Amino acid sequence: MIFNLVLTQFFVIGMVFIRESWSLTCFQNDEETGEIQTVTKDDYVYCSLFPAVRHPVTGKLVHAQVDGIIQEEVDGPFKKFFDAQEPYYQVLSICLYERYHFFPNEPSKPAEYQFRCICNTDRCNSPSTFEPYLGTLRRNSQDNRVESA
Repeated sequence: MIFNLVLTQFFVIGMVFIRESWSLTCFQNDEETGEIQTVTKDDYVYCSLFPAVRHPVTGKLVHAQVDGIIQEEVDGPFKKFFDAQEPYYQVLSICLYERYHFFPNEPSKPAEYQFRCICNTDRCNSPSTFEPYLGTLRRNSQDNRVESA
């Protein structure tokens, strides 16, 4: 009797742990206030980050946009990248610089560009840690260039 009770408690605790491990916690902009909050949902498969940028015409700073992505919103073969891992290698995030030209036959409507990153670990889409990381890459870019003869 006691063994069955202990086994049942172990099973319930184990199921709670497994269920919790299926959820993903992402940073997300509050739609009303714009403030960044953390949101945990079972149906998030990735987190996304559109880093802060300056508007190309006005120069005004456009704040970072962060969110969780559900399976129905996935618009690329990201799973292939994240699944390609070895004991010594793992893809942690994918960043894309994209060009969208929805009206190619209308020259008055220029193409739009966006930079975004996709990741799949809890709180991986933090603008506060990502933007300094990009700055460091930018500063060190001279060190990373190969001199050509």
